[in-house]
Amino acid sequence: MNSWDIEGHTLEYIDDIHQYLVDGVCVPSITQILKIKFGNKYQGISTQILDSASKKGTEVHEAIEKLCKTGEIEDFKEVKNFLFLQKHYEFEVLDNEVPIILFNQNGDPISAGRLDLVLKIEDEIGGADIKRTSTLDKEYLTYQLNLYRIGYKQSYGTEWKFLKGIHLREDKRKFIDIPINEEIAWKIIEEYFNEN
Repeated sequence: MNSWDIEGHTLEYIDDIHQYLVDGVCVPSITQILKIKFGNKYQGISTQILDSASKKGTEVHEAIEKLCKTGEIEDFKEVKNFLFLQKHYEFEVLDNEVPIILFNQNGDPISAGRLDLVLKIEDEIGGADIKRTSTLDKEYLTYQLNLYRIGYKQSYGTEWKFLKGIHLREDKRKFIDIPINEEIAWKIIEEYFNEN
């Protein structure tokens, strides 16, 4: 179990059951909140294909995390393409796999998650998510990153000035602008808690 202290709260993550707890109370993940709008995005795809894709996605995420923390380059096309994008778009990785707590308007913890990357471009800080899917779902990313943006500001006091989608899959390498829209993030939170 992983544990972090954030804004006077203890965030825990139980990997075996994919469950976040804030001060010992279960809270939904950002991904669970997104299911209210997007459902199970991979319904109808065989378990074998999903397991294989999930394994590869985890390996790529871990390899990029290792690259960012130690400089070690593992032999994945996606890692080489990440380095290409980093050089081309001149972004600096400030942090990765960052835990956040999302609070409601009353300051109560309502969700948690871990975001892929905190980036710096020129003098601005922003957030990014790495996707290894066959096609990039920009609408999903817009909701996801806006939820993380709110949670990051609440957890660490820094406001992101941009959101980016990083699409890496074999030979694909894209660095895509994602719009900032807090309104849709609060709306999906409201929808989730109205139904649960």
